[in-house]
Amino acid sequence: MEFCNCLGQDRSIKIIKSYVEKSSFSGAYIFSGPEGIGKKMVALAIAQELNCSNSLMHPDIHIIEKGLSQIKIEDIRDIQGQANLRPYEGKMKVFIIDNAHKLNQDAANSLLKVLEEPPKDTLIILITHKPQNIIKTVLSRCKQIKFPPMPREELENILVKNYSLEKSAAHFLSYYCEGRIGLALKLKDSPLFTEKNRIFDSFVLAQKNNEYNFAGQNKEELHNFLNILASWFRDIYLLKAGMPENETIHLDRKADLARQAARFSFKQLDDIISAISGSLLYLEKNINSKLILHNLGAQLWKA
Repeated sequence: MEFCNCLGQDRSIKIIKSYVEKSSFSGAYIFSGPEGIGKKMVALAIAQELNCSNSLMHPDIHIIEKGLSQIKIEDIRDIQGQANLRPYEGKMKVFIIDNAHKLNQDAANSLLKVLEEPPKDTLIILITHKPQNIIKTVLSRCKQIKFPPMPREELENILVKNYSLEKSAAHFLSYYCEGRIGLALKLKDSPLFTEKNRIFDSFVLAQKNNEYNFAGQNKEELHNFLNILASWFRDIYLLKAGMPENETIHLDRKADLARQAARFSFKQLDDIISAISGSLLYLEKNINSKLILHNLGAQLWKA
């Protein structure tokens, strides 16, 4: 993996390269920014660059990733044990902690002991989209590098030129993902573009309330369904407020959006968007999905 593959983060990479060139890239850093922005990709590229390796299976590269689970003290003990040892083969020991906001109190305190006096040949990178959830004592001992989203038009062009996506699908992904290239690349081979139009045709634009068509979805599928609905009514609201149509997420459905913008009042749209937000909260609380869809459908068909 090379820095040239980390598209859309030129400014962040320029800062990092300046540290590397000055041989001052050590200690602890926080890479912060929205999910799916490329923070982890850059961190992995750094680890390989510093150790002249084409592989992440390297004795001086250590990655802690627990998904949605908490990071516990047992996960940090490897850093404590390895940080004070000299690198085995490369120039530097690199520790990458993904979703660092998942550090529990004991794990954070354990990490703090390493951060207080990190060895010169050790680099610790914390990756997070919620830096506010990391304890202040850890934050204060890390330099922060922020990763902004890519301009949506730039991401759209990359998806067309580099990944051969049709322009309509590339536009949808770049705007739906809000310039987050990692998320767009994750979704580019999924059926989301086709699925979102099925949702609009079968649920929003149908002549009757058809929530039963979506009642069998699992939690993740229902979460995606609700986010798609939210993006649809966001488009309608902003179009009605005067936003240019080329700024809509669902540009391929601009005629339907225009008709619905004429149908709904701002008050009705406020109520619908609030109902979708409430449905997402109910979903997190494990409320029955059929009940969520029924209540949401009733709100839509009331308007």
